Amino acid sequence: MSIYPYQTREVRDLAWACFSAPMLDISNMGNGVDDVVNCAFPLTARRRLWLETLDRDATPLLAHLAGLRSQRLGLYFESLWHFFLAHDDAVDLVAHNLPVRQEDRTLGEFDILYFCRRRNCHVHLELAVKFYLGRAPGDCTGDASAWRYWLGPDARDRLDIKMERMLGHQIRLGAAPAALPLLASLGVERLAREIEIKGYLFRPLFSDLAPPTALNRHQRLHPWLPLTALAEAPREIIADGYQVLPRAHWLSAAHLNPAQASLSLSELEQVLKEEMNQRPGPRLVAALDCNGEEIERFFVTSDDWPAPSIPAANP
Repeated sequence: MSIYPYQTREVRDLAWACFSAPMLDISNMGNGVDDVVNCAFPLTARRRLWLETLDRDATPLLAHLAGLRSQRLGLYFESLWHFFLAHDDAVDLVAHNLPVRQEDRTLGEFDILYFCRRRNCHVHLELAVKFYLGRAPGDCTGDASAWRYWLGPDARDRLDIKMERMLGHQIRLGAAPAALPLLASLGVERLAREIEIKGYLFRPLFSDLAPPTALNRHQRLHPWLPLTALAEAPREIIADGYQVLPRAHWLSAAHLNPAQASLSLSELEQVLKEEMNQRPGPRLVAALDCNGEEIERFFVTSDDWPAPSIPAANP
């Protein structure tokens, strides 16, 4: 897990969004889109200084985020990227969320178009932030490392569906005939293609479920477990305290300030029972050390997750 030492959560999220290791290594996918690569912005000394300055006074970042039209985590993640690219001296942000239309139909939109000064070319960057739970070995047949066995918390989002959409449609948008006049109007002659998928992957506790194909070597799998297993106090999640993370706080590692109290394991179990009775669905929990720093994160699900009404992936 990438730990960034900033006191302002939004600055930690910015650092995580733009500089942490991607979830998947595009170059190891064998996807037939050979010129698509991971986006790579190293955390240079100059960028560290920029983040430290923001941490002392986050007003510009917070003002930027205040303009978000939605609280959706994906839009928040994209907005962090917009802020970075608009302020970094190695690039020029050309456009973001730019729709491509053909007559009265929208074919898609460019997440981000930017100009890279070092490479002297424009770049189409597609972004995603995702959280996937691997199915327990008894729930699936075939190769458990396949993307189809990794589900989002609501079990309707699947890694294979997302990757098919990104690689088969979104990143190819620049080659669509309807996109060419639009790109020309922006002065785009040559367009490199990049994908940036950030997030976390979780496998069942006590399971040796294989990681999904193309998992980045700098990533590791975190645990998930059903609510009833909390009472067993498994050693993999034992910590000095716990915090149930609201969705808006899912990006960077949690850090409690001195005024915030963490939960004991028994308190966590009770809180989760009450929450999940009122609103079913997996909950993301941060395990904390004695200083309130996150040392692990894990999902807690209902005992029947994914719900029987959610169809299993076809092998």
